[in-house]
Amino acid sequence: MTTSATPRGGSPVVYWGVDDIDRVRERLLEVGCEHHRGPLTIGPGRRIAQLRDPFGTIVGIEGP
Repeated sequence: MTTSATPRGGSPVVYWGVDDIDRVRERLLEVGCEHHRGPLTIGPGRRIAQLRDPFGTIVGIEGP
């Protein structure tokens, strides 16, 4: 029997491009998502954040 080293909700993570990462992140938290990681600056003018949706799936947002 084999087991996965990646727990449910681990990678891969799908990222949605957004115009305002802070506003979208706050809205997702308001409607039931939980903080997972970030926001992180990963390059000039590019940030990402990850949230866990109510079903346990990690989703990412990317934007300025």
